[in-house]
Amino acid sequence: STRPDDRVLARLLPDFTTEDADLAAGLRSIHEPELIEAKDAAATLVLDTLPETGGKIELTVAEADTWLAALNDVRLALGTALDVSEDMPDELDPDDPRSAHLGVYHWLTFVQDALVQSRMQVR
Repeated sequence: STRPDDRVLARLLPDFTTEDADLAAGLRSIHEPELIEAKDAAATLVLDTLPETGGKIELTVAEADTWLAALNDVRLALGTALDVSEDMPDELDPDDPRSAHLGVYHWLTFVQDALVQSRMQVR
């Protein structure tokens, strides 16, 4: 199996090793299907635990950990698509087509941080 050509997918499904292309392909063919399945299951759990009409979200420790994994994947994908870097300003010009997406990226960062902080209190 080969690394995805799409850079967002390549970020979500990186090579397991960069030192040996054949080994990387072999590891990808073995582990990538279960990695994709885990990412899909995490996204499904997030959707399943969101209240239909909004409101308070209550999660078990295991669900919170799954949320963290899913949020991280969404942030990685969005950050890659937007070319987010340390040099990027916190806000873009409102006319920039990436502006609203960057706002979502920052909101996801806030939610992820809040969840990490709550998990640290539980441990």
